[in-house]
Amino acid sequence: MSRFSGKKPFHQEIFSRHVGEMRSLLHALELHEAHDEGENRPPMDMYENSSEIVLEFDLPGFQLEDICLAVRGMTVVLDALRPREQAEAQASFVCLERSHGRFHHTVQLPASFNPNAIIAEYRRGVLRVVCPKVSDRNVPIKEIID
Repeated sequence: MSRFSGKKPFHQEIFSRHVGEMRSLLHALELHEAHDEGENRPPMDMYENSSEIVLEFDLPGFQLEDICLAVRGMTVVLDALRPREQAEAQASFVCLERSHGRFHHTVQLPASFNPNAIIAEYRRGVLRVVCPKVSDRNVPIKEIID
């Protein structure tokens, strides 16, 4: 005899919750599947106000043509490449702390935005991406009287 009396049995509710969690984890893994061990993740800040979401990535020393920004659904994907600097012919590195190689960062945005109105600018080593929010869409409700 079941101790829980609801429309949904208790175990079914737990199962549904776990299925939802697994779907979100699989979605996150899907977004990060291209991430290799040789990749770096550039530091990023994200903030929002009433009209927009702003992402700022630290990418010092990159050439603009080596930066790729893509929007996939509610996700912004940054890919960038900085080749390893070559030492002069007769010199060798004593210390090498700056990152090089492939840089990748995937960001799930917290609100709906207009992908056609995104503005990106790269200045002084910072890539600033501005995503204008979409205002709530009001759907008119009309009653039809017979």
